[in-house]
Amino acid sequence: MKNIVLVSASPKINEKSVSKELLVMAGSHIISDLFSKVFIDVRKSILTKNLAKDFETLAKADVLIFSFPLYYFCMPGILTRFLADYHNYFNSRENAKKHVKVYAMVNCGFPEPEINLEAVRVIKSFSQHINAEFRFGILIGGGSMMIEAKEAPFMKKPILKLKSAFSSIAADIQHEDSTTMDSIYIGVDFPLYRRIYHYMGGRGWITLARKNGLKKKDLYKKPYCLKTHPRITL
Repeated sequence: MKNIVLVSASPKINEKSVSKELLVMAGSHIISDLFSKVFIDVRKSILTKNLAKDFETLAKADVLIFSFPLYYFCMPGILTRFLADYHNYFNSRENAKKHVKVYAMVNCGFPEPEINLEAVRVIKSFSQHINAEFRFGILIGGGSMMIEAKEAPFMKKPILKLKSAFSSIAADIQHEDSTTMDSIYIGVDFPLYRRIYHYMGGRGWITLARKNGLKKKDLYKKPYCLKTHPRITL
């Protein structure tokens, strides 16, 4: 029986994690009778000082599936540190499995899924450093909508594509000799969502400014802009 390790890397503490819910959805597409599935929460692993045990689990895996949100156009810091520490652990072991299949699921609030591409490339680079085979990524735009609005009529197409992507991972895991696959892009193609996203993003900055005793107009100030001085004639 193959060992599949599903890794969630959301930095959120008490809030609902979209990355974790997407990972559970992906795991439900994998047949339990054929594979052993283990879930690892990176934040919990670090806080409970359970890294050694979780690294041992990763070292025995045949398949690794990472799910995380986009943070500043790349990976969350806790995942970067987690992978760096695991890389050191991997190099210190002689019996760690090699030629492991790796998949990445990255979600962001932006409507455009391609913004997640750089984060997927980092996971691909990590895979090469542990002699693993990076298969493909699932790049998800409007990530929270996939959970909070999944029953909405306008989300029918993205949700179907998301489920198809999970099925692609499940099918690819079962094949020993897999052909090269391109990453899968899933966005929210709904004009109103784009307008709502930009509106709420703007409102967030205004709310933050007011909490700090500022007004909306203060957001447009340019304190570091070079001022032009009148020319001095000699």
